[in-house]
Amino acid sequence: MAAGEVKAEAGGVTVRIAGRTLRFDDREVQRRAKQGRRGALARACGAQPGVSVHDALAGWGTDGLLLAMLGCRVHMTEAHPDVCAALAARVRATALPPSCAVPTWACGDARECWHERRFDVVYLDPMFGDHPRGALPALRMQALAALADEMGDDELAQMLVAARKSAASRVVVKRRRRAPAVAPPDWRILGRSVRFDVYRGGALP
Repeated sequence: MAAGEVKAEAGGVTVRIAGRTLRFDDREVQRRAKQGRRGALARACGAQPGVSVHDALAGWGTDGLLLAMLGCRVHMTEAHPDVCAALAARVRATALPPSCAVPTWACGDARECWHERRFDVVYLDPMFGDHPRGALPALRMQALAALADEMGDDELAQMLVAARKSAASRVVVKRRRRAPAVAPPDWRILGRSVRFDVYRGGALP
């Protein structure tokens, strides 16, 4: 496969990007979906049928697809065009239950979307910096880190302020479990290695 090539296959997608060949299939999303609404992400987002979610920093789209499998109406935004192409192919290749809406996606800056649309939930999952213990992330996260600019806490805090104006219910920010919060959350949901800081939204109906 040539660099930047995306190849759809039965049950998944293969991507050649950032010098790495990555394979995505449904199994990870389906495995996590078995937790239902008990999972940390689902609880943080208040996932249930009909809830509109903007996965504003979508990356490879795993979390957005999980929320779609739980019945949310998901829109994904990814800034890097090659990653966005892989995201689109992955969405098309994922077998969602018939009752679930297929996520929509766009390539660009998520903040542009907020000028025109309102969502129940805005989900922010920025790239994490280097692990404090020097551990390497998974291969697909290494590839994403090679392409995407790391978002500093100051920029993330500014994005949070803007997101709260677009979210009718809440904004959810994914962080390493021990990382400092970008702003004091209204509440938080703890996972095994990450946590979800939750902020009440302020969008008008």
